[in-house]
Amino acid sequence: MIHPKLSDFIGNENSRKKVVEWLSKWSNGSKPLLLVGPPGVGKTSFVHALSREFDIDLVELNASDTRNKNMLAQILYPIFSNASLTGKDFLLFLDEVDGISNREDSGGLDFLIDIFAEPSIRVIMAANKSTEAIKKISKVSKTINFSPIPPRLSMLYLDKVLRNRNSSMDAKDRITVVRNSLGDMRSLLNSAQVMIAGYSTAKNPSMEIDVETMINQFFTSSTFEEALAIINRADISYSDPRFGQSSEDRRKDILGAFFSSIVMSKIDISTIAVLLDRLSELDVILSRSLVMRNWKIMRYFSSILAKSLFHESRNRYIIYNRYSIGFENMGIFSRAQGLKKTLRILAQYFHTSRSNFGSQYFEPLMQILARTHRYEDVIRSTITSEKEADVLVREVSRVENVRRS
Repeated sequence: MIHPKLSDFIGNENSRKKVVEWLSKWSNGSKPLLLVGPPGVGKTSFVHALSREFDIDLVELNASDTRNKNMLAQILYPIFSNASLTGKDFLLFLDEVDGISNREDSGGLDFLIDIFAEPSIRVIMAANKSTEAIKKISKVSKTINFSPIPPRLSMLYLDKVLRNRNSSMDAKDRITVVRNSLGDMRSLLNSAQVMIAGYSTAKNPSMEIDVETMINQFFTSSTFEEALAIINRADISYSDPRFGQSSEDRRKDILGAFFSSIVMSKIDISTIAVLLDRLSELDVILSRSLVMRNWKIMRYFSSILAKSLFHESRNRYIIYNRYSIGFENMGIFSRAQGLKKTLRILAQYFHTSRSNFGSQYFEPLMQILARTHRYEDVIRSTITSEKEADVLVREVSRVENVRRS
């Protein structure tokens, strides 16, 4: 794998210069850096390049995955206390700190603010956008803003990458890639590699149908060829969820659309199990291809998707449901206080935050359990707390009554 050097980066020259100056002049107690800017402009890659060229040991954490005080303390205290003992220079990099919030982190935000008041090691944080958490962290750090890369520089960068890799694209395709990237260099490189591999990222407006139409037509199509053609005509995206998604990305996320439509439709639990198992396998394939940058598989992914879901979903009357919590499920927020402990227990099983579980996973899980034979036995054999098991049984019973009515 080729690691970029500091000289390989483009755009945000003044911002990158400030980061280099901060690192070269750092002394014990210096304020941490907070890099704020949209995804794909080089914040994380630049920090990695800095650590290599300054020969500093990089310790990287994703703050959105490590939200609460206890988890952060277990990781950060040894780093801060042992840095002077080893004699090594450390650079602690906390990515996606905008993923921390007061409601979710159980003291994690306040812990970061306290420990970064006078840090004994170099600390750089990165965020994609300004949130309430970022505003608080900025009071104990030095903020440096990063902006999207301008189209002119994006084109120069794309041309350089193509030359270095002995690849070529015609002018029209290069303009399309630059225009669609919107200053996001990760998106630009991904799109260019996909296009070179033969999977076109250019859109034909006359062929586009929205996700809702695609889902409904897919599940009602009579032949596999028809179902595949419908997917190929859809205005959809195959996104890497590790980097977060905008509301528009979520709307076009085909795997998310299939998932929400399957779990919210009135079909038998055995069919749901089969289809979700197929979706899980597809998610693994997609994630691995994106992480390993194996773009060739993208040419076949629509075919794999259609083949995996087509036969078991015929005549099941599955219809499109939004890739978000629908209006009919908003009652969970009015019951949130009573469900607080139950959601926390379930969130641990699913390795996510209580808030994320409540808004994204809770209602689909209730739908699945409501279709499960002897669901009460399943719940009580899993949830050890009798009180919380009772709460969960009542919730499933509520969903079951709604389905029957």
